[in-house]
Amino acid sequence: MKFISQKNIKKLSAAVILGLVALVPFMMEKNIIFRQNKYFYVLICLIGIYSIATSGLDILFGYTGQISFGHAGFFCIGAYGSVLLSHKSWGIALLGVSPLPPIVSILIAGLIAAVIGALLAVPASKLVFHFLSLLTIAFNQIMLLFVANFPQLTNGYVGITGIPMIQIFGIDFSTRKSKFMYFYLVLFFLAVLLILKQNLVHSRVGRGLIAIRENTMAANGCGVNLKKYKIISFAISAFYVGIAGALYAHMIGFISPDTFVQNTSVIFITMLLFGGSGNLVGPVLGAMVITFIQEGFQALANYRMLIYGTVLLLLILYQPTGIAGFGKNISSRLRKLGGAHNGDARS
Repeated sequence: MKFISQKNIKKLSAAVILGLVALVPFMMEKNIIFRQNKYFYVLICLIGIYSIATSGLDILFGYTGQISFGHAGFFCIGAYGSVLLSHKSWGIALLGVSPLPPIVSILIAGLIAAVIGALLAVPASKLVFHFLSLLTIAFNQIMLLFVANFPQLTNGYVGITGIPMIQIFGIDFSTRKSKFMYFYLVLFFLAVLLILKQNLVHSRVGRGLIAIRENTMAANGCGVNLKKYKIISFAISAFYVGIAGALYAHMIGFISPDTFVQNTSVIFITMLLFGGSGNLVGPVLGAMVITFIQEGFQALANYRMLIYGTVLLLLILYQPTGIAGFGKNISSRLRKLGGAHNGDARS
């Protein structure tokens, strides 16, 4: 008799994991078992933000098969978009317009990133392989040059400080003293966006994206509108990364063009490949591991990219499906082992 379906088991497991993730910082804040550590709060906030960005990139790369080395551009749009809409001294405030609440500006910044992503997808939908990569790299550089060379709007390389804090229903998600409450805001966004991603993947649009990834010509022959679905993929991916960029800006409290260089795009794709693309868990695992590596190797700043490259090369050679693939491989081997034992028992 089948009491619990595999689908329900997965949902229950996800709920339990989410509960544990939410419980640990609370226990740390209250000094229950764990000791309070503000640096740990910053670390888990960064992991959550990068998980959102990498999950967005996964929609484009993992499910649609469109590679991008320019997603730091959308990260930049989200960060500057939200700040310029909510700051009391920059952006729309210079035009005499009242700044928006940060929680509203975050969502609008994500939508702006989605619109620009859709516009970028129009020429990108006609390109493949290294031509597409070069276009996305060029987009990243254009965004970097834009925010660096319009100091009247973005304050250039000096950067913008005094980014407003987020308040929702009277709850202050202040990041000046502690990132404890901000983590729950990031966790909420991450949970909602992962649920939306899962629903997207199992929808008609998701099946169209996967068809394009598997075989473009076959998908076109079956009536899949390649240009339309690629534009949708770029737009949704940009929305996720834009939200992540906005959350990052309000957490750090300072932004400058230095944050959105080409290396940031490389780190995003590294996280995705390391964790495993084309699934829900892989981008989160990749963001977690690479963030820990990045923070652990701060003293080796000049060699971090070399370490990333070496680790990624080893993973591609020996575990091309990423960290998420380990679980699938172990499960497959256990099923085979169980099948072999059952066969021996019958004989």
